[in-house]
Amino acid sequence: MPIPLRDSDRTKAAILHAAQVAFSTRGYGATGVRDITAAAGVNASLVSRYFGSKEKLFESALSELLDASVITNIEKPEFGRGLVALFAQSEQYRVNVLPMLVLAAGDPVSRAIADRQLRELVIKPLTVWFDRPNAEERAARVVLLASGFFLYRILYPLPAWEGDLAPASRKWLERAFQSVIDDAD
Repeated sequence: MPIPLRDSDRTKAAILHAAQVAFSTRGYGATGVRDITAAAGVNASLVSRYFGSKEKLFESALSELLDASVITNIEKPEFGRGLVALFAQSEQYRVNVLPMLVLAAGDPVSRAIADRQLRELVIKPLTVWFDRPNAEERAARVVLLASGFFLYRILYPLPAWEGDLAPASRKWLERAFQSVIDDAD
């Protein structure tokens, strides 16, 4: 039987989720603490209690979404297939990080946080995981391909990338991701 969450854990999780939704739809600058707490159904003072500030809330909301372990848990021989399967599955249960990153670019505070978090929580762990020549460049390639995929699947949806991927497109994307592992350069 799962251990029930305390009220404070549920409240903090509700604030974090409401922040992720708000920051990924309106951006950091256009989102107020009261917008987030109203969506979470809690008092605005709880942001200070649990996170300290809007800036720290943004950092927490983003860091929870930037989990490189979902990528590094895939076996390298199956990297392309595994990553595309992960990315192509329904994301309805989770906020996608790409809109949050894109919208963060318009505000100097959120951009600095996003840049630091992306480097620390994605690029560095992937670089260590690759553990081969040009590891940091390979990590950047994964981020580039993934960003392009989600950009044209979520923000500017192209019919070819909506819903179930066409077998030829899926195979191409799998090969592109696998080439980051397999290429000798």
